[in-house]
Amino acid sequence: MQKKIITLAVVAAAFSAPAFADSTVYGVLDAAVVSASADGQKSQLLTVSGGLSASRLGVKASEELDGGLKAIAVLEYGLADTQTKDGLTTATARQQLLGLAGSFGTVATGYLQTTGYDWGSKYDVTAGSSISPLQNITYAGSAGAGNGNTNFLIGSKAVASRAQRALAYISPDFGGFSFAVNYSTALVGTGNLGLASTAADNNVTAALASANYDNGPLSVGLVYAGTSNPASTSNVTEYALGASYDFGVATLKGTFQSSKNGQTGTLGSADSAYSLGAVIPAGPGAVALSYAASNIASLSNSNASGYTVGYLQGLSKTTTAYVAYSGMSQGTATRAYSVDNSALSAATLTAGGNSSMIALGLNKKF
Repeated sequence: MQKKIITLAVVAAAFSAPAFADSTVYGVLDAAVVSASADGQKSQLLTVSGGLSASRLGVKASEELDGGLKAIAVLEYGLADTQTKDGLTTATARQQLLGLAGSFGTVATGYLQTTGYDWGSKYDVTAGSSISPLQNITYAGSAGAGNGNTNFLIGSKAVASRAQRALAYISPDFGGFSFAVNYSTALVGTGNLGLASTAADNNVTAALASANYDNGPLSVGLVYAGTSNPASTSNVTEYALGASYDFGVATLKGTFQSSKNGQTGTLGSADSAYSLGAVIPAGPGAVALSYAASNIASLSNSNASGYTVGYLQGLSKTTTAYVAYSGMSQGTATRAYSVDNSALSAATLTAGGNSSMIALGLNKKF
C-alpha cells in the first residue's frame, strides 16, 4: 500500500496545496534520456530536463499570527533546462504567493497557480510532465498555431494555469465540499495605468471559479474560466469537468472541457478536449495509461489525439524511475500538435503528421 501511495503521488504531481512549515526549501530535479521523432523532422536522442515533472526550486514559509491566523508565502521557480549551464539563469516563476490562512479559508495574491492548474494536476494522470497527451492538446491551444480561434484556458499547462496580479480565495473543507475563486486584475502589464482618461478601456482580466467534492475514493471537480477584454470580440469562456475513483486495483481519471470564444459563425464554435487515464499498481511500481483527444469545431480538420503508456518505479519516498512512450496524431489542416508539450517545431512538422517520444528517466524530490 505504501508503494502504491508513493507512486500515485508522483504521477499526480499535485503541488497545489502545499503543507507549509516555518521555512522550507524544496525542489524537484528530473532528468531523462529521450528519443523523439516527427513526420517532416529529423529524429534525435537527447538528454532532457523534465520528463515526469518540470524541474523546480522553491521556498515556502509560514508564521502563526494572533487570532488563529497564519501568514504564508511561496516562491517557486521552474528550472528551464538542468542539462545546460543556463538552467538556473533561465529560471521562470511558477508561483509567487503571499497570503493569510485561517478558519475562513485562505486568501492570497501574487503570480499564482490557478484553480485551473489544480484541476489539471488532479485529474490528468500524467499532468505536469512532457508525456501528457492532454497537455500536448491544451498547450498547443495556447500557441494558437493551427488550433482554430479558441485557446484552452484550463489545465496544468494551458493559458490560465497561472495568472499575474491575481487574487485568490480557497475555502475550507465542508464535509468533502470546497470551492475556490481566482481573479487576475491585469493579465498584461499594468492594465489601463498610463492611458489617458479619454482612451478606450483595454485592460484584460480573467476569472476562474471551481467547486470540488472529495469523499474517500471519489473525487469530482468543476471549473469555470473566462477572459474579459473590452476591446476584443474574442473573449473566451470555458468549462471543465474532472473525476477520479480509486477502485483499489486501479485508479481511473477522466476530464472533459469545452471552450468557446465570442466570435460569430464557425470561428465561434465550441472546441472541446477530453482525456481518460488509469494508474494500475504492478508489482513494486505502477503502470500509467493516458489518452486524450480534441474536437476543434472552429477550424476543420484540426482535431488531435494522443496516448501515453508508462511504468513508474518508486525507489524511495522521494525518488522515482520511469519509462514511457508517448505518441500524437493530428488533422490534415494543422501542425500545432506534437509530443513534449507540443514543443516540436511547427515550422517543419508535416501538416497532419504524427510524432512520438520514448523517455527513460529519474525524478528526485527534496
